[in-house]
Amino acid sequence: MKRTSRILFALLIAMLLLGGLVGQVVAQEAPTGTFYGGWPYTLPPEAHLNSFATGGPTSNLGIYYNLVELTPAMYRWADASWIPLLASEFGFEGEEAYTLTIHPDATWSDGSPVTSDDVIATYAIGRILGWSDFNYVDFLERVDDKTVRFVFLENGASLVAERLILKTATRAAATWGELAARATELYDSGATDEDEAWTALADEIRAFRPEVILASGPYTYELEDMGDAFQTLSWQPSSIFSDDVNFGTIQLWQGETEAVTPLFLDGQMAYGTYGFPPATEEAFVNAGIRILRGPQYSGPAIYFNHATHPWELPEVRQAVAHLIDRSEAAFLGKGLSARPVQFMAGISDNLVPSWINEDVVSTLNSYPVDLDQATALLESVGFTRDGDVWLDDEGNPVEAELTVPAEFADWTGGTQNAADQLNEFGFQITVRLVPFAEQEVAVYNGDFELAIRNWGIGNPYPFNTFNQPFDRYNLISDEQPGMSFPMEFEFNGEQVNFADLIVQSGAGLDTDAQKETIGQIATIFNTLLPIVPLYETYTNNPLSESLVAGAPADDDPIWINGGGDNFIIILLLNGTLSPME
Repeated sequence: MKRTSRILFALLIAMLLLGGLVGQVVAQEAPTGTFYGGWPYTLPPEAHLNSFATGGPTSNLGIYYNLVELTPAMYRWADASWIPLLASEFGFEGEEAYTLTIHPDATWSDGSPVTSDDVIATYAIGRILGWSDFNYVDFLERVDDKTVRFVFLENGASLVAERLILKTATRAAATWGELAARATELYDSGATDEDEAWTALADEIRAFRPEVILASGPYTYELEDMGDAFQTLSWQPSSIFSDDVNFGTIQLWQGETEAVTPLFLDGQMAYGTYGFPPATEEAFVNAGIRILRGPQYSGPAIYFNHATHPWELPEVRQAVAHLIDRSEAAFLGKGLSARPVQFMAGISDNLVPSWINEDVVSTLNSYPVDLDQATALLESVGFTRDGDVWLDDEGNPVEAELTVPAEFADWTGGTQNAADQLNEFGFQITVRLVPFAEQEVAVYNGDFELAIRNWGIGNPYPFNTFNQPFDRYNLISDEQPGMSFPMEFEFNGEQVNFADLIVQSGAGLDTDAQKETIGQIATIFNTLLPIVPLYETYTNNPLSESLVAGAPADDDPIWINGGGDNFIIILLLNGTLSPME
């Protein structure tokens, strides 16, 4: 940040703290009706109003946090566009900077305007807390009362950086100004995150306990509103969305899946993000409750330990893909809320049309069930059959232990089915359920033969999904080799650095160039199959239309929205949803 801008920021923070920018709350009539949701929140004293710290609004409100402290925008996954929220304008200035303009009427719940100083204060705190935004952003410049420039580091401009900027909730400088000014002063002094003063300030920020939360969204709450059974968010009149929402309160029932199930069946709960087993889902449907099935852009995949023979052979992995009826595994995994992976491109099938050119899509192998092709692939690398048992090229039975996170009910049924299909063909695969944390560490350490882990993540950009297997589960360190898949290899006569290619797929602003790179990655993934995705899980979120009116039809593109851009929050903010009369 330029020193003059930092000095100006400190002066403006002082003015704000003295009350010089406080406006007036406009009296409005509150809407009637209650939206009944749910979230497994904690109670005070563990719960507090610091949204920068664990136990604050971000963790205790979950998706509903976006109704209290607004982000600049939310993403519309169906057409790769942004829905403005707190910001009215935003966009790149070439590859040098990103400019964000706060909505001219945006106001905090105390009546004061939301300004660029709030954005700068938010990021001053975020830098001390080590936000990943600063892997791309060098500093922030205050352009005017409502406009901020995010100046990029060299090669920092990217769609990933844009998402971080637009998905970061702005906090009030009236609350955070003093700590933000100290954070700016500390950074200006040349301190780094390795210095004791930096760590001490980060700890102080997390330990701060505001007495109130200033809301830019149409709802707010106090700690007194959190009870054993439910917590309540109350409508406030000062938000730019206060005139749009149709509910006077948001009531969030406390608890996880088992606790909220009877509330749906008793007609006391309208919506939940929980994952319900098939029997419960059937009970909901029989009770007339609608089930929303949106893609989660992830699901279970078979991970191979490439340091263990014969799983390092691509022909063996290709044979595995041909042997498993993924439709059957998907249904037994999560019923109607799962879809077999079709394109086998390394990303969600829902992202393929937006990010991979049709000429590449047409070349991708969908690996249909084909026992003859699987046999040919295995025989091509010297495998033989001894009665009902397949032997590898060294004469050993093709056998392995397949570990599965025990807590993931929507993975276990599909995984067992996949293993049964492999065994029916002549493999000897033993499924073992392992506690989630233990199994995850074992995969990191390379202490496995086959394992079920996630193949994607809820992000609209392929870069993030490609990164899951290869950044999270592969070659982490010498002590943690993960699945030991080599990231440099020859493919179609050319030497490939797969890690660099993945980074390139998320770099820069030229989406046409990114699509070319993504197509290359998809082709390599589809051919080598470092992992074998089984299916993509979908939500089976219940929506009780006896309590809520206005929900779009099942084929509406809003339901395609995924991680962090919850469709229900968007429909609440824009007034699509209303109480059922």
